[in-house]
Amino acid sequence: MTDNSALFNAVRQLLNGRLQGVLATQSLDYPGYPFGSLVPYSIGPDGWPLLLLSHLAKHSRNLEAEQKCNLTIVEQGSGDSQQLMRLSCLGRVQPLSNPTPSSVERHFRYFPGSRKYHDELNFRFHGFQPEHFYFIGGFGAARWIGLEHLKSTNPLDFEQESRLIGELEGSHQAGLLHFMQGQAGADTPESGLPCHIAGIDNLGMDIRQGEQISRFAFGEACSSTKKIEQAVTGHLE
Repeated sequence: MTDNSALFNAVRQLLNGRLQGVLATQSLDYPGYPFGSLVPYSIGPDGWPLLLLSHLAKHSRNLEAEQKCNLTIVEQGSGDSQQLMRLSCLGRVQPLSNPTPSSVERHFRYFPGSRKYHDELNFRFHGFQPEHFYFIGGFGAARWIGLEHLKSTNPLDFEQESRLIGELEGSHQAGLLHFMQGQAGADTPESGLPCHIAGIDNLGMDIRQGEQISRFAFGEACSSTKKIEQAVTGHLE
């Protein structure tokens, strides 16, 4: 891509839609070495990854000693991995003493099974605050990207998003099923399950069917609630 705005949108799309990455913390057991853990995330109200971590996990103990870390996100795909987009997010992870109820409930829409981890096993929410980004768009295409280029605000607040999700799940279930069939195939274990919308933001919509989550990306960033509704319903009808 040569147009910077298109590049920044693609990078932000990767961050919003991948929902998992490798969190590299600084090892307490072996000082000087990074320690990598695969972690899921949702996007919090500040536009950055929200993590639900066990206080017993190695990465959590590492973060208690040093908050500086790296979250690496890789585009989903097969074949030559060097052709896939990758984003390294350098920043800090901090525990959230009082996460907003809406951000908590939104996270559980993406990962319903994690609710019991939070309620019964003392998993705690953490916020990832990025400071620097390094993006690789394929073999030989790499650059640093400033934080200001990837800041993003969701025009929908939690109530607006929840209302729209309820309307779409009730009136466009066939369209959601058709989309997921095209993404995952008709013979997957999830194919007979109903579809749920995990979240909607200015760049796309995340649809969950069982454990499978796929992202429907908008053609361009939507700056208002009305434009988001038009982008979603126009595709599902």
